[in-house]
Amino acid sequence: MNDMKFTLDREVVNIKPQISISLSTRFWLFLFSNISSVLCSIFVLFHLLLDRTLRQALNNHIIIVLLCIGLIYELTTVPLMLYYFRYFDQWILTSSHTFTRLWTFVDYTCYATQIVGFAWASIERHILIFHQQWISTRSKCFFLHYLPIVIVLIYCFVYFLIYILFPTCEDIIDPSPFNGVPIPCMLSQSFLGKWDTICHQIIATFIIIISSSALLFRILRQKSRLNRAIQWRKQRKMTIQLLTISFLYLIFNFPRTIMQICVYSGLQTELLINIYFNSIFLAVYVIFFFPFVCCGAMPELNKKLRKIFLCHRKKLRIRPI
Repeated sequence: MNDMKFTLDREVVNIKPQISISLSTRFWLFLFSNISSVLCSIFVLFHLLLDRTLRQALNNHIIIVLLCIGLIYELTTVPLMLYYFRYFDQWILTSSHTFTRLWTFVDYTCYATQIVGFAWASIERHILIFHQQWISTRSKCFFLHYLPIVIVLIYCFVYFLIYILFPTCEDIIDPSPFNGVPIPCMLSQSFLGKWDTICHQIIATFIIIISSSALLFRILRQKSRLNRAIQWRKQRKMTIQLLTISFLYLIFNFPRTIMQICVYSGLQTELLINIYFNSIFLAVYVIFFFPFVCCGAMPELNKKLRKIFLCHRKKLRIRPI
């Protein structure tokens, strides 16, 4: 890649991006990951929406929303990334402003909504497990369960609608060096750029980690102090589901968050910025692996998968005599 200017916290830093993974390797990694993730998302959504018990479970509602958002991301912005990896040129610069803005809008909105949405899910698990009386009536359930999900969706949509589609600065110029997504000019503005990074990335990631750790601590403490589980057989599914997904964010998203804190704190060395670029590229795997983790954390889906494979094996074993 050629030298380019990348805006970080008001300062324009002259850098030469050095991403350890080559363009061709990134292409094939994203291609196989995206195809398998789309198929898994469709499988999980199919069973969550058609199975009445799974569909009505409150803990699955935010999972369904996040799976839909991830599926939109994988069917819209990831194919454009693949084109960027495969045919690395200046095609994005000659495209219409509407196209570049829409691509950036879908990418930023889906990714931020996925993180902020799961941050709320990590908080809501405490309510579903320890404070069920708070959602014992329809009105309480509406205000503490359905309304927060709607607020997260509307907030992210409206914020990035203004942030990207109606900017108050110069138009989008350069593609991102790690995935080709056009960089919005608002990222260089002090308040809006910091708000996006601090609230939608750093704070949301720490909420996920802290809430998940607190949930595990509360469960272990209550079991040891009261010498009995809080309907452990019933609540185990929600706990395992949250902790496994949180572990996914810890692996792929937390390193990016740490690098963002370092960069925004003024530690803008060449090594840190290169690590920052690589961490942003790998952070997309949160969306790729999300449906697999959801599937593995749901015993009902595991049983259905086993039945499918067992039936397939039985058919293969049948031989004419």
